[in-house]
Amino acid sequence: MVTSKKTKAAITLAASVLALMSVSTGSLAQPALARGHAHECTEELMHGKIYTVSKVTVKASPDKVWQVLTDYDNASRVFPQMKKCKLMQDHGHSKIVKHVISPSGLPGSYEYTVEVKESAPHSMEWHRISGAFKQVDGYWKLEPLDGGRTTLVTYASHVDGGIFIPQALVRRQCKIDMPGVLNTLKAQSESIASVHIAGRPQESHNQ
Repeated sequence: MVTSKKTKAAITLAASVLALMSVSTGSLAQPALARGHAHECTEELMHGKIYTVSKVTVKASPDKVWQVLTDYDNASRVFPQMKKCKLMQDHGHSKIVKHVISPSGLPGSYEYTVEVKESAPHSMEWHRISGAFKQVDGYWKLEPLDGGRTTLVTYASHVDGGIFIPQALVRRQCKIDMPGVLNTLKAQSESIASVHIAGRPQESHNQ
């Protein structure tokens, strides 16, 4: 019965993406790019897997960006496709996190659990250990710029949907949703940074 449900969900996802492709040639990804926030998505071969990769420059320090990325239990309030995120186990630099996502333009939601390995505040990587999809791998990389006041953020994702979901369709969906994830991260991180700056003591200006 479990296999039947997974098969039905996979077929539904594949059919939905095919329908999406029939009415759009990539226009869903363009609004975010048109605003000049996230760079265009590219594909890179790493460790025998094809990753979708995109970058964005954030006007906040790596610490502020890291603060947003590691607030797991509140991730659903920040990232548009994340419907639920729960920190299940905390082993210091290694964490077990459950995700429930709802890709844009597709029906239903998909639940899976990943192991996240953190190297604060410069990088984190994750891989699927159970749940939906065959493989879910990815990483965030935070590179300080402008003396640490700005951060170049790299987001990479590899998802293998299994035999029922062609990889070309999965990668296309990543390209559609990735700019929105980056732009939301940018806005949230810069908001935190601006509040921090505004809240600094002003004694030196008042003397």
